[in-house]
Amino acid sequence: MKTIITLILLFLFSLNTFAQDYAQWSLPEGAKMRLGKGRLSGNIAYSPDGTRLAVASSIGIWLYDTATHQEVALLTGHNLWGWSVAFSPDGQTIASASF
Repeated sequence: MKTIITLILLFLFSLNTFAQDYAQWSLPEGAKMRLGKGRLSGNIAYSPDGTRLAVASSIGIWLYDTATHQEVALLTGHNLWGWSVAFSPDGQTIASASF
């Protein structure tokens, strides 16, 4: 009986191991940076002037400053994963779609 309880507890604790929000892994060789958190679920788009990069992910749409490689914002609002992202021609508006 103790063995069964021990196995059940080990199983339950092992499931919690994968419930982390974000894990910091080293970058693959040759990579310059890691984009966003969550899974890359769709496409990426550069702003018309090239100063911003939008990345669609399972968490939302991540915006990056291309000069500093810093996260500028996380846009949420979709109930499902972001799939597609695009900038307007003037770069002032971002359109996104989910499935």
